[in-house]
Amino acid sequence: MSQDNSAASDSRKRRRIEPVPDVFQEPVESKPSRRTGLAVWLSIGPLLATIGLIGFSRLLIGVESSDVLEGGIKPLLHDLALLVTFVTSHTFFARGLGRKWLNKPFGPAAERPLYVMISGITLCLLVLLWETSGPMLWTTSNSTLLATSLVIVQLLGLVLVAASAFVVGAGGLAALPHLRSIESGRPTPKQQFVALPPYSLIRQPMNLGIVLMLWAMPEVSADRLLLMVALTLWIAFVAPIEERDAELSFGDGYTRYKERTPRWLPKISINDS
Repeated sequence: MSQDNSAASDSRKRRRIEPVPDVFQEPVESKPSRRTGLAVWLSIGPLLATIGLIGFSRLLIGVESSDVLEGGIKPLLHDLALLVTFVTSHTFFARGLGRKWLNKPFGPAAERPLYVMISGITLCLLVLLWETSGPMLWTTSNSTLLATSLVIVQLLGLVLVAASAFVVGAGGLAALPHLRSIESGRPTPKQQFVALPPYSLIRQPMNLGIVLMLWAMPEVSADRLLLMVALTLWIAFVAPIEERDAELSFGDGYTRYKERTPRWLPKISINDS
């Protein structure tokens, strides 16, 4: 029994990746009333991000029959500009110079809330100003089996995204702990990474879930194809950068995790019996 407990303890230690210690940073220094006002204002960010995600899911469901599918390059260029605006801001402000800029107005505690606000604004602009354009490239309206299969794939992608958000902390992604930190004047709790499923199987489960949802759309017009290809290429480009950032944050523990865990597809071991 003691050996089993020891093995379980060792397993938990291997799964937990401790962050690299860094210099303590004081929260925003201001009067309590100003901290509360700042926290309330920054809480617009999670609200906008939620609205944007709902609108984005609408794009992934497919093309409504009432949509007028006008062709031409102009609407595609319009949609491409929206995509570039979103992915550029989402990538730039997540690291390096972008993070330094976000630290300037209200200090380190407000960096993540400002990032969520910018991402929420650009995502809302993307879904609200998106133009559906033709021609219709494929549809599953004539095949119940194919339509059902694609729905299952999209649900699998949604489960991956939801499970990943649960493991890393959905509140942290939405900057809720940072908002509480600003309001209370206390430092934000340091983030820990725990390699629980699905992260114990692959390094990029959330991004894989998004890709599955993109490529399993039941109806695809020209603009939806642009959405699929552009976001898939962006995810493939940014995934190694995100992992490099994680190595800087969590140190050798993440490096060891990276060495033993594949990025996209889980390892399948076949034991001879």
